Amino acid sequence: MITKQKQTGMTAIAWLGVIALILMFVLLALKLLPIYLDSFEVGSVLSDIKNEPNVANMTPLMITRTIMKRLDINMVDDVSKDDIYFDNVGKKRTVEIDYEVRKNLMGNVDLVVHFQKTVTIPTPEP
Repeated sequence: MITKQKQTGMTAIAWLGVIALILMFVLLALKLLPIYLDSFEVGSVLSDIKNEPNVANMTPLMITRTIMKRLDINMVDDVSKDDIYFDNVGKKRTVEIDYEVRKNLMGNVDLVVHFQKTVTIPTPEP
């Protein structure tokens, strides 16, 4: 029978397991934080496009170029021009950025994060 004196805390193997688990979550946070910060920048760029003074008269190509320039200035590399979509609904134009980011976590394990940002802007007057 084990006495109370021998039951005094965690073993070294248990401590190694706890430390390994903590390190895994720290690694996960360090990999995900830049991805989510870039996502906030993408949302900010879309909000700025919505408030652009002459956006109603811009063509989709001009809007795409403006978005890509601003993303380039903010050093967001995960969005390409193929990820930007336009849709006209009534007197409104919807601009959508739909993209996913893949980052290697360790070995052959990847993190995949999908983002979809949308903003509605007015269409040009005929």
